[in-house]
Formats: sequence, C-alpha cells, structure tokens
Amino acid sequence: MRTFTLHARFLPLLLGALVLSTPALAQDEDDAPLAYPDEDETEDAPRKLPRRSEDPTADYDRMADERESEEDFERMAGDDDPNKGFAGELILGSMLLESSRGRFADPTFGIGLRFTWEFGRILNNEPLRDTLWADVRWMMAGSSAGTTLINGSSRNHYFSVAPAYEFVFGADKLYGIFGQLGGGFAFQTTSLTIGEEQTAVKGMKPLLQYGVGFRGRPRLSEKLSLSFRLELMRFRRGYMDDTFVGGSVGTAF
Repeated sequence: MRTFTLHARFLPLLLGALVLSTPALAQDEDDAPLAYPDEDETEDAPRKLPRRSEDPTADYDRMADERESEEDFERMAGDDDPNKGFAGELILGSMLLESSRGRFADPTFGIGLRFTWEFGRILNNEPLRDTLWADVRWMMAGSSAGTTLINGSSRNHYFSVAPAYEFVFGADKLYGIFGQLGGGFAFQTTSLTIGEEQTAVKGMKPLLQYGVGFRGRPRLSEKLSLSFRLELMRFRRGYMDDTFVGGSVGTAF
C-alpha cells in the first residue's frame, strides 16, 4: 500500500511539468541551414551561358570597332622604320644606240644620276609600302665618227619619271626584282664639223622608258643603307630605240 501512495504523488508532478514546458515549434524555412549539393551533382549540372545582349546592333558595333582598330594598326605600320624612303644613285653602263648605218647598234658609254622615292609608304598599306617607288632620272650617252677633216658627233640626254613595282623577298624585304614603266623627253644635239666649220642641230623628242632589274638596299646603319641596282632598260625616243645595260650605286635613307 505504501508503494501505490508514492506513485500517486509523482503523477500530478509529471502532468504539471508537461503543461508548463515550452512547446516545440517547426523551424522556419528562412532559418534553415543551406544544403550543399553533392560533388557529383555539381559536376553534372549544366553551366549557364552568358546572357545575350538584347540590343540587335551590339554585335555590329563591336565588329565595326574591331575594323577601326585594324585600320589604325595599318596606319601605324611604318612608324618604327627610321628610313624615309629616299635614295640617290650614280648610273654607269653601256648604252646601245640604235644605228642609222644598218648595224645592230652603236655601243657607247652611258652615265647618269637617279633619285628614288618610295611613295608606297604614304598609302597606309603594309604590302605596298616596300613595293611601289618611282625614279627621276637623267642619263647621257654620246657617239662620234669620221675623219680629221669631216667629223660628226651627237649627244643624247634622257630625262624621265618612271614608277615601278617590285617583288621583294628576304626576311627584311631588302632585295627584289622590279618592272618599270615611265616617260619623259630626250634632248639631242648633233654637230657636223668640216674643216674648221661646225654646224649644230638640236632637237627634242618624246621618250618612253621601260625595263626590268634587280634592286638591293642592305643596311649600313640604322638610318642609312647601301642602294644598288642591275638593270636592262629601253628608251624609245621618237621612232628609235636605245638600250641601256648597266647598274647604279648610291645611298638610301
């Protein structure tokens, strides 16, 4: 009977504790800890691509900016070249004058001066800056024949301006094979001496110049180069053709 009385006393105390205890509530979703995905799920999950611009002209504007950048680069192509593209040369060789006596030619000595300008440098185009140039040339060749009593002599002066196109080769593009075509005029003086009397005749004729050659410009220093050529050139003055075979040497800067 005593044991029953003890259990009867604990029962009200147990019920009172249950009533006064704080009820357990469900945890709010905002306070719940974040769940980390498994490594396998992360690797297999597709990656999101960058969102495309809603502006349909964005790609066109970007391509236009790239083209402008390339054009700016081409305009700066020769800024690091210290040379200006000018050269001066002394011309020496053999001039084969067309013969008026039925022979193949009257060979004589030819001499002249030439000034070159590489005008391709101003075109803002990298392939053309080393391939286009032009010459301003003066050449002279003369001949004489006869006896002590009767003697005839002539002097031909060739003035021409001739652009050229050159196929360059080599790592530094310092050598090339060129073709040239230009024009100008030929000034001829002829004199006939009989005894002590001399009769002189002067005249001018249109000139057509054309030919091929080899050109080199090896560097001597940062701003100076050796300029030389070997060439085969024809000069058509009026109805007569003169042929020059020779070369030239000078400096380029």
